[in-house]
Amino acid sequence: MTGATRKRAALVAAFLGGGLLAGCALHHQGHMNEALASLNVAADDLGQAPQDKAGHVAAALHYTQQAIDEVEAGMAYKVQTGSTATSD
Repeated sequence: MTGATRKRAALVAAFLGGGLLAGCALHHQGHMNEALASLNVAADDLGQAPQDKAGHVAAALHYTQQAIDEVEAGMAYKVQTGSTATSD
């Protein structure tokens, strides 16, 4: 299991363990959920791309993972703070 996969699995476990409030908070993060899904697709695609682009594919994958980490942190922050705002 890669580090990214472990992070995603840990985040999912944390979200599932957060109870009803966490579920409600996550439900209302539509834009963040969509962004996270798109970033994960991009990371998967970059991981399968040929690495013969003078380091640019590796750099793109690195920055995509950073973006995934930031989106996940933002989503977790909303859950941790108990925000009930319906928009993200």
